[in-house]
Amino acid sequence: MANEIDPKPQRIGVIGGGIAGISAALFLRRDGHDVTVFDPGDPGTGTSSGNAGVVSTGGIIPTATPDILMRVPKMLMDPYGPLAVRWRYLPRIAPWLLSLLRNGTPARIEANARAKAALLDQAYEAYRTLLQDTGTESFMRQTGSLAVYETERGWQQTQWILDLMRRCGRKFDVLNQDELRQMEPGLAPIFPHAYYLPDNGSLSHPGRLVIELHEAFRRKGGTIIPQQVIRIGLAEGQARHLITEDGPQTFDAVVVAAGAWSKQFLKQLGTSVLLDAERGYHVMLPLPESAPTRPINVVEDTMFLSPMAHGLRMTTGVELAGTEAPPDYTRVRHMIGRAARAIPTLRQEEQSAWLGFRPSTPSSVPHLGRAPGHDNVYCAFGGGHVGMTLGPVSGRITADLVAGREPGVDLAPYALDR
Repeated sequence: MANEIDPKPQRIGVIGGGIAGISAALFLRRDGHDVTVFDPGDPGTGTSSGNAGVVSTGGIIPTATPDILMRVPKMLMDPYGPLAVRWRYLPRIAPWLLSLLRNGTPARIEANARAKAALLDQAYEAYRTLLQDTGTESFMRQTGSLAVYETERGWQQTQWILDLMRRCGRKFDVLNQDELRQMEPGLAPIFPHAYYLPDNGSLSHPGRLVIELHEAFRRKGGTIIPQQVIRIGLAEGQARHLITEDGPQTFDAVVVAAGAWSKQFLKQLGTSVLLDAERGYHVMLPLPESAPTRPINVVEDTMFLSPMAHGLRMTTGVELAGTEAPPDYTRVRHMIGRAARAIPTLRQEEQSAWLGFRPSTPSSVPHLGRAPGHDNVYCAFGGGHVGMTLGPVSGRITADLVAGREPGVDLAPYALDR
């Protein structure tokens, strides 16, 4: 926040109580605004609760990669692969997939990675501010994270990622097998290559953190209404009303932070965005005797293993099937054996299984800023695989925009009409 301005208090409605919505609400409340959050779900079970728990300042790599053209047919043919599309959903996801392919060129990959990097550079500081303000500092530690490789082919194929991270100013250390063994002795000795991202952090319990942020928001005088917003109502061309089953409530400004459901509200305001739900799965397993001390990306299995306060979380896979299709836990359960192969002391005892909906753009670049044609509507969604990381910084930037402060980053790459 380059220039401090005493913002005029406003009545602000926030659609969505995940990490982006509750972060925006807390930063807005910090500025003295009268803030109401609308969220019909349990804050401890939504998309922000089920991620790998990585505060990934190094997470710049877009979903669209140089080999995306070859990967899409596999997505269609293998329903249990690491990337899968349900055939019934193909007509609806087709425009998103076509844009994904267009974003797979070297120039677009570079531009998208740099756009993500500019936000991620500010992510850790925004987290620290949010956690200090709410007394939740104990949830985050700067543990770093690991990416490990079992085959020479996989390691060679990742060199372009390391080159891109260097160009985008990400810090990492390349480790050999002995160095990896010293860092994580509980891993099986099957990974000859690895790299370590020292600036990444980890969350001990993402779901519990979101619950605590909701409780802190209430303590600070904020209001949470457990209802779904049906639509945004206009008055004299401006968004003024949030309409629920109980009727409309009037606000000076509106924040759209509804994750994968955000696009329906922008459509009501005349703006179409390419946004869809990347369905992500996890299972919780008992912490093994030799538990890892930081999140580990087993890259060739497309699997994250994250130690948490309540067990070991294994996240894996991306499924494109929208938000209405029933869950299919076949692949994530099949991967429990692969997790035990990576951590030999792991007990293969499923404690719980979960499905969530990552709000993802084809470019992997989030939407942040004002809605076109509506100066009092602010958007914060589309974080995709780094949504948990970007929540606090997008919330802080939203509060800056409402207050008329300089946000400290060029918002052009994140505009809804970019």
